[in-house]
Amino acid sequence: MFSQRTNSPPPALIGVIIGLVLIFLVSTRSCNPDSEQTLRSRFAEANATQVASQNLGTPLIPLPAPVQEWSSTAIARLQGGEAVVPITPVVTNDKLKVDIQSLQQVGEGLQIKGVVTNISSKELRVPLAAFRFTDQSGTVYAAQGDAAANLPPNANTTLDLTLPIKNPTALTMVVEIPAEEIRLEVNLLAQQQ
Repeated sequence: MFSQRTNSPPPALIGVIIGLVLIFLVSTRSCNPDSEQTLRSRFAEANATQVASQNLGTPLIPLPAPVQEWSSTAIARLQGGEAVVPITPVVTNDKLKVDIQSLQQVGEGLQIKGVVTNISSKELRVPLAAFRFTDQSGTVYAAQGDAAANLPPNANTTLDLTLPIKNPTALTMVVEIPAEEIRLEVNLLAQQQ
């Protein structure tokens, strides 16, 4: 009476392991900066009708002298082809966090790279059209099309935006999603004349 004893794990344990692997794969895909939800676009100047119909916000306050000096150095580095960190790299409210990691002059214009994170408790639809930029001359740059990222709570997506602007000396960003009551406004570059 010999019994064969196998050393294989019980089927329930195998099921739990497979489930954990699948959860890990799904969560890393939805939170991976290289996921399909990358918000990528080349922006264009917004037409006069579009600009007139939008509330572009209140003017941002002048910068303190040390920040102004730092910004002037960053602008010089940017114009020399280096990637720079903006004056205010992170802006957030109770639903959305936008982290602009770098600004850099590229062949097509000014490349803006960053990460957008849903910090709310429900899924957020973040359209590319929510991002607007205004340069030193008052020109507004807006995305064309209807690309968007649907972000579950705590998920993020990358930003890879290119503005048709050379050698900016001032740049503000507004992120606005009216349906979610989200409005963020921030200085990215500023040089007082």
